[in-house]
Amino acid sequence: MNGPESVVVSGVEAEVLRVAEELASRGRKCRRLRVSHAFHSPLVEPVLEAFGEVAGSLTYRVPLLPVVSNVTGERVEEFSAGYWVEHVRAAVRFGDGVRHLVGQGVTHFLELGPQGVLTSMVQENLGDDFDGLLTPVLRKGRPEPEAFVTALAEAWTRGVPVEWDSLFHSTATRHVDLPTYPFQHQRYWLEATPASPVPATAQDAVDAQFWEAVEREDLEALTGTLRLPDEQPLREVLPALADWRRDRREQSTLDSWRYRIVWKAAPEAGVPRLTGRWLIVVPEGVEAAEVLAAQAAEALAAHGAETTELRLDATGADRASWAERLASTVSEDLTGTLSLLPLDARPHRAHPAVSAAVAATAALAQALGDAGIGAPLWNLTCGGVSTGHGDAAADTTGTQAQAWALGRVAALEYPDRWGGLVDVPAEIDERAGARLAAVLGQQAGEEHEDQVAVRASGTLVRRLRRAPVPADRARTPWRPDGAGTVLITGGTGALGSRLARWLAGNGARHLLLTSRRGPDAPGAAELVEELRQSGAEARAVACDVADREQLAALLASVPAERPLTAVVHAAGVSDSAFMDDVTAEHLAQVLRPKAVAADLVDELTRQLGLDLRAFVLFASSAGMWGSGGQAAYAAANAHLDALAERRRADGLAATAVAWGPWAEAGMAASEDIDDHLRRRGVIGIAPDTAVAALQQALDLDETCVGVADVDWSLFAPTYTALRHSALISELPEVRQALADEVPERSTAAAESASALRHRLAATPAAEQEHLLIELVREHAAAVLGHRGTDAVQAARPFKDLGFDSLTAVELRNRIAAETGLKLSATLLFDHPNPAALAKDLRIRLLDGEVDTDTSVLADLDRIDAALTRLGPDDATRHRIAGRLQVLLSKWGTESGREPAAGDSHHELADASADEIFALIHDELGKS
Repeated sequence: MNGPESVVVSGVEAEVLRVAEELASRGRKCRRLRVSHAFHSPLVEPVLEAFGEVAGSLTYRVPLLPVVSNVTGERVEEFSAGYWVEHVRAAVRFGDGVRHLVGQGVTHFLELGPQGVLTSMVQENLGDDFDGLLTPVLRKGRPEPEAFVTALAEAWTRGVPVEWDSLFHSTATRHVDLPTYPFQHQRYWLEATPASPVPATAQDAVDAQFWEAVEREDLEALTGTLRLPDEQPLREVLPALADWRRDRREQSTLDSWRYRIVWKAAPEAGVPRLTGRWLIVVPEGVEAAEVLAAQAAEALAAHGAETTELRLDATGADRASWAERLASTVSEDLTGTLSLLPLDARPHRAHPAVSAAVAATAALAQALGDAGIGAPLWNLTCGGVSTGHGDAAADTTGTQAQAWALGRVAALEYPDRWGGLVDVPAEIDERAGARLAAVLGQQAGEEHEDQVAVRASGTLVRRLRRAPVPADRARTPWRPDGAGTVLITGGTGALGSRLARWLAGNGARHLLLTSRRGPDAPGAAELVEELRQSGAEARAVACDVADREQLAALLASVPAERPLTAVVHAAGVSDSAFMDDVTAEHLAQVLRPKAVAADLVDELTRQLGLDLRAFVLFASSAGMWGSGGQAAYAAANAHLDALAERRRADGLAATAVAWGPWAEAGMAASEDIDDHLRRRGVIGIAPDTAVAALQQALDLDETCVGVADVDWSLFAPTYTALRHSALISELPEVRQALADEVPERSTAAAESASALRHRLAATPAAEQEHLLIELVREHAAAVLGHRGTDAVQAARPFKDLGFDSLTAVELRNRIAAETGLKLSATLLFDHPNPAALAKDLRIRLLDGEVDTDTSVLADLDRIDAALTRLGPDDATRHRIAGRLQVLLSKWGTESGREPAAGDSHHELADASADEIFALIHDELGKS
């Protein structure tokens, strides 16, 4: 007897059904409950004796806290075996117990249960006049921490004492003093970014009021709103209605975060006409590349271009020597460069975790810049991308996918000298050649397509599209095989721990968690114990998943009776570096734990013939659309997408999710990075919602999907600040954000640069540098989120001010827009502080009006800054030292004098590399 309007009848089925029929005939609503046994009825009497024996084996004591019995409806004085036998057989007097509590003066009811079911029954017993606290600690469909803290907050506001110190004891939360001064002018409180205003309507208000009442499960408010005579018709449907509403709201959120890549047909161009000279770069020793290079050269020549071929050893990509060859080989009138280096899938000689294709692609882009060649660089691949069903990527190594991702980052960091990416068929015939020439002959501008696939059917261009889930799309709920084992790479980290808990909650009973430190990783032992208490057996194992022998041993350790049935690859490192600083060693550090490890897991599980129900790859949006300072990371994650597509093509399970940053977990979980990304329109995803998105991707059996919370009104203007992006151009929010801004921005930038030059010209020479220092400080303060420039000292290093690779790109973009100058992505790292940057800006802006000595000395300052960033690589230092020797010797000769005996410059030929560096630092770079 739960209450005056809710009674459960239990017993022999036929008898219970007759009772139900009679009640239904009297207008009472009846519903059959799904239970395993008819408890509290004569049907349990055969087991009471055995149950009593078990109950009698326990020791009972007087309760320390008062307990109201469902057997008597009153307070229990003591427990016994007989009491519990009666509890199984007797009627449940829940309603009597509630009324007894009220009679004892109880005014606060807090339900400890999974769904808040009892709260509504308590309300039924108390009636409408009850005005005390009545709240469940947990609610179905809501994250447990959120529901729990909400219940505590509600209790607190009703005067219930809460031990907040106990709640926050194990967290990083701490007490802070409120400001003691009443007139402080600087505000430090967080302020939400105002959303775009949406006109409110009367209907909006009505809907909001209705659904708010549903989610509160407020029967009184809803019966009044719907003008129902009583609450009974809603009592059964209300919880389901509230659940439906929460599910739809969650689905709406997930739909707004889901993205996919599509390829759309581009309009056929007329007969293309090329001009000028093109450099075609070919990897030595790759026959397929040589054949394609010849076909490409023929196609370009057929449409008016002259071509020069340059062959390079991609397996030993060397930036410095390549720059020298380019400087001596390439004429100043070069129109463009077409590189086939991405076709070299052989490993790099010194770093086999990296393909020659990727290391050489980065080195060539750098070397062209070093050689002062500003003509656009295009990367050519062959079967490197899949454009949809029936057009699977022919490249089975994933190296060309990596090169594409590297190119997307190059477009952001080398906006003025990057051409784009073009994928061609295995044979460039006359028609394909014409389409290739049309792609290369594009003029930079708003219609520039820089991610293109040439196919027999036409030219296709890459686009980012939203991927909402249609309501009628079929899905099969995915659950881990409880009898099998699930492998989680990176399983002891913050992200892996979240996934382990989710899998355990979803039915996984055997978890294998790997990381470099395994059981010695911080929190690993506690995680294993937590999973054990939840019913899952977990092992934390130290294993370098990118090491073939270690991985093979790990897979061999999985018991045959609990075979591996699912893999979640969440391992990886994010080591930021600008394209100009990317080396083969840096690429190896990032690619090895993510791309190489994924390939090995794929290969060895295939060899073992394992029937995997899921092969989940944690990728990143950096691989989908690129991110400044993330070249290697983008390449590693694009590799995962390619691997997922390759497994699917082979009929194997695979799901790659290109995630935006996770809040509280993952590689962007630090408060500084989260704040930086949020101010630029990239919001961290709550882990519980991210897991719901992963569950959905598995239910839908998807191959590749992007999940990111992006405010395009903030993100798009920054992303396209220095270069148009056709990739994101068709998203409605991007079109809206850029529609009015593009002409205004370009006009404003030109006017701003012109005005700045006029201001400089009108300012005394002694004050020009100060003017530019203030300009740099203002933009730096804005990027870092300061309200004024006080926190940005002119002589303080950018790194100490808080700049990293992400914020450095934004400051570069701001200053470029303000000055109209083309600036390197490494601008901040080439200049130690705002004062040094301002000095360089003055020289560039005044364009020759500055004293020549000052200009040369400023250039030497930049060289000095670059040299201090060099590592201890002796070979590199000796090559640079040699170049400096040649430069100084040439300078001394052209100055019209021979170096005097004993002159330090005369002794350069005998100087060591370190002595050359000391000379540059101590003598030539100081003004």
